[in-house]
Amino acid sequence: MSEIIVYGTPVSPFVRKVEAVLNLHSVPYDFENINIMDMPGWFLEISPAKRIPVLRDKSISENGVEGTIADSSAICLYLDKKLNAGLYGESAFEAGRVAWLEEYADSELALPLGMKLFRPILFPRLAGKESDLDTARQTYNEVLPKFFDYLEDTLNGNEFFVGEKLSLADIAVGCQLAQLNLVVGLPDSNRWPVLAKHAEVMSNHPCIAANLSACQKLLNRFVPEKVDLS
Repeated sequence: MSEIIVYGTPVSPFVRKVEAVLNLHSVPYDFENINIMDMPGWFLEISPAKRIPVLRDKSISENGVEGTIADSSAICLYLDKKLNAGLYGESAFEAGRVAWLEEYADSELALPLGMKLFRPILFPRLAGKESDLDTARQTYNEVLPKFFDYLEDTLNGNEFFVGEKLSLADIAVGCQLAQLNLVVGLPDSNRWPVLAKHAEVMSNHPCIAANLSACQKLLNRFVPEKVDLS
């Protein structure tokens, strides 16, 4: 059994982010699925905000709240320190930029992408109903472009968001855009060429690809092909 346990569901981009950090550094871990619609009482004790993921480090404690960290950003910071991973750049300023872009991905981008596009497409299908394509289409065409514009400008033609190597900023953005790719596709490469290339590279990166493969197996029954929101 592994020292690390990740609690969550692979379809969550926040769980995907934590898995990416673990995979990037070849850290073995156990995964325990959590039903986000009916979270068990023991899980609510270790996740006071009622969110996934939660990580347990059994080298600290195998039971109770002790040894657990809730929230993907807090988990990734812990793993970066524990593994000396260097995912926050080379300088204090780069660390700040990485933290900002992670927050931007996890809140500003994730909210409309998850709540107003991914869920309206997927969740009705889980209940045997038709997707709310009007909401998803409006989000895709009227809301998300400003976020893609910002990310395209921030990349400024570069391979990485901060510095000259992969950072948590790349992982955080990549995990959110992978969520888009599961149901719709990558950002339009004609309009956002650098961002689209970045998203493609991250979706194919070994640290994320295994999660996406698991997600596709789970979703193929409900979203057998990409949804056209043009």
